[in-house]
Amino acid sequence: MINIALSVALAAVALGTFAQAKPQMTTPLPRDGDVAIEEELCAARRAGTAEAYQLFIARHPGHALAVVARRELSRLAAKRALEGK
Repeated sequence: MINIALSVALAAVALGTFAQAKPQMTTPLPRDGDVAIEEELCAARRAGTAEAYQLFIARHPGHALAVVARRELSRLAAKRALEGK
């Protein structure tokens, strides 16, 4: 009788453990939009062209990083003017 009760108890514990071990499927959290915009500015910097900066500014005209992009675009234009390009 004790062996049966012990077997039933162990089976219940085992079943409970397996039930708890199932992974929960959840939807990942959305990315921070500012991170994506920062990555776009980095891409414009890597490209190093006026067109890349202009595209960034056109896509994010009201973002704080657009101010940075405009400043960097001005520096790029000044540098290109000094080089005669």
